[in-house]
Amino acid sequence: MTGKASLVRANLPPLNALRTFEAAARHLNFSRAADELNVTPSAVSHQIRDLEDRVGVSLFHRARKTLQLSEAGRILLLGVQNAFGTLSRAMDDLYALTHTPVLTVSVPPSVAMKWLVPRLENFRKRHPDIDVRISTDIELPGLGSGDVDIAVHYGVGDYPGLEAELLVANAVAPMCSPDLLKADPPLLLPEDLRHFTLLHDTGGDEAGNPAYDWDTWLSEHGVENVDASLGLRFNTSADVLNAAVAGAGIAIGKTALAVDDLRTGRLICPFGAATREDAAYYVVHAPNKAVREKVAPFRDWLFAEFAAG
Repeated sequence: MTGKASLVRANLPPLNALRTFEAAARHLNFSRAADELNVTPSAVSHQIRDLEDRVGVSLFHRARKTLQLSEAGRILLLGVQNAFGTLSRAMDDLYALTHTPVLTVSVPPSVAMKWLVPRLENFRKRHPDIDVRISTDIELPGLGSGDVDIAVHYGVGDYPGLEAELLVANAVAPMCSPDLLKADPPLLLPEDLRHFTLLHDTGGDEAGNPAYDWDTWLSEHGVENVDASLGLRFNTSADVLNAAVAGAGIAIGKTALAVDDLRTGRLICPFGAATREDAAYYVVHAPNKAVREKVAPFRDWLFAEFAAG
């Protein structure tokens, strides 16, 4: 039995011949197989003839305009495709063993600056085997195409065809450095805003949104004699909040983004509770099992971090 097994192994056809046979059998056309393999049709025909001579049986039934697999050809094709599939999976496993998995995360620029980047080292310490790539995007990119694996997106939760989970709700309020409460004159009441610089968020989501409009806020709170057309304008929420932390003025900001600044006292809400808005931050990814398993460590870490404040 040992001798017979050794003989079979010694007579195995070259891998290139089997690859040529598999392409020809799949296409049932030597010319299309040649195009796929980037060789000439005559080279394919020659390889098939050599393979048939080696195995001692015809693998195709040839007619004038048609090509069909013989019974022997069908048997060989099944075995070859199974073997190639096994080899391909083995190479994938080998690649996974020798290469650090890459996880691409899409977040708005302000989320990256104010929340994610300061915490990312925490994730890297827990998962040193995952290579995280950050893509800063205002619009939600295509998910599941291989370019981006998971996203944190600001919206109302309407993501057809995708899996979305509410990460953190958001509220809006005027925010400033506590130093302004001790200014001369101090910032104590909404009417005192006339003595201070208003900071305006003119980013993509906030531009035209009444929740971030100083004219709207002043009108709702019955404040007069404050010119809301004046002040400093920034095109990202992170820049607005950072300017407020620096004492440059008062911003209408997102509590979800300012969570660290509010927790540490770098920012305060001088006029009381923030107003909850419909939009919030969602974790979004493709719904298939493979993606879900790939993003699970990062997804779980995100929720744990926000739960911890």
